[in-house]
Amino acid sequence: MTHPAPSDTDSDIPSLTHSKASGTYVLLFVIALILLALLPSQASWVDANRGWYTQPILGPALGLVILTIGAFARIRPTLRRAFSRSETYKTDYLFDALDGARTALMSSVLFFIYIKLVPAIGFFLATLLFVSTLLWLSRLLDRTWFFASLVTIIALIVIFRVLLHVWLPDVWLYSLLPDALADFANQYL
Repeated sequence: MTHPAPSDTDSDIPSLTHSKASGTYVLLFVIALILLALLPSQASWVDANRGWYTQPILGPALGLVILTIGAFARIRPTLRRAFSRSETYKTDYLFDALDGARTALMSSVLFFIYIKLVPAIGFFLATLLFVSTLLWLSRLLDRTWFFASLVTIIALIVIFRVLLHVWLPDVWLYSLLPDALADFANQYL
C-alpha cells in the first residue's frame, strides 16, 4: 500500500491556517498600540492621597501592555517570515489578516456608530437600529427576532430607567418635540 506524495497545496494548508489565525493577532497588536498611544488623552493622572496604585490610568495601561506583548509574541514568527518574502506576499498577508477579522471589524464600527447615535436619537431608537442591523447582517431579521429585540429593549428601559433610576442626558432629537412630549421621551426613551 502506497501513500500519495504530498503536493504543494497540501503543504500550504497549515501555513494558510496559521496565517489567518495570526492575522487576528496582528489586528489586536495594531489596535493595542493605537489605544496605548491614545491612553494619556483618555485617562488622566488624578491627585489622590491613597497611592499611585489607585490611579485610573494604571488598569487600562496594564491590560493594554499585556495585550500588546501577548499579541506581539504570537505574531513575531509570522512577521519574520513575512518580511523575508516578496512585497506581493506582504499585501496578500494584510488582506488575509483583515479577511479573518471582517466580522469583528464590522461589528466594532457598528458599535462605534451606535455609541455616537445614543446622544443624538436616544437609547431606544439607537439600540433598536443597532440590534436590527446586527440581526439583518446575520440574516436573522424576521418578525420573531425583531419582536424579541423590541421586548428586550423595552425591558432594559423599564429596568434601568424605572427600577434603578439610571437616567441619560437629554437627547437632541427630542428637543424638536413639544415640551410635554420631549420630557416624556427623555425620561422613558
